[in-house]
Amino acid sequence: MMTTALAAKNDWLPLAEYSMKHQISISTLRRRIKAEDIRFRFDDGKYLILDDHVLNVSPKKMASTEEHRPSLNSEVQKNSVPATFSFNTQQNDASESVIAAANRLLADLKKAYAQILQEKEEQILQLREETVDLKTLIKVLESENSRLRN
Repeated sequence: MMTTALAAKNDWLPLAEYSMKHQISISTLRRRIKAEDIRFRFDDGKYLILDDHVLNVSPKKMASTEEHRPSLNSEVQKNSVPATFSFNTQQNDASESVIAAANRLLADLKKAYAQILQEKEEQILQLREETVDLKTLIKVLESENSRLRN
């Protein structure tokens, strides 16, 4: 039981998933990756972030970020829409955009896979034809060889 808790604590998540889970924008995550303020790795063209439930931001960066961040009360007073409504709307929009992007990628992958399969089938047919031609050539050469021996 202890090992599963540790394994779950040290999962590497893609940017979109980490963003949704911790309510941090992808652009913020990319800035932190560029500044190397967060633990990440780059696998198969994707950035993965270590999900240790705490952003690995240096204390100096955290202090400077908090100094420039307006207080929650002033934000709520500025906006006529309640903060919870705004947050839920942003979260739903982010979820829908991630799902839509995933569906587009899946459709593109299916198209590419179908095209590759079709190309492979055509290559197989060409190779079969070449094999038949080569067998025919072998028979002709063997018969010519036996004729010349006799």
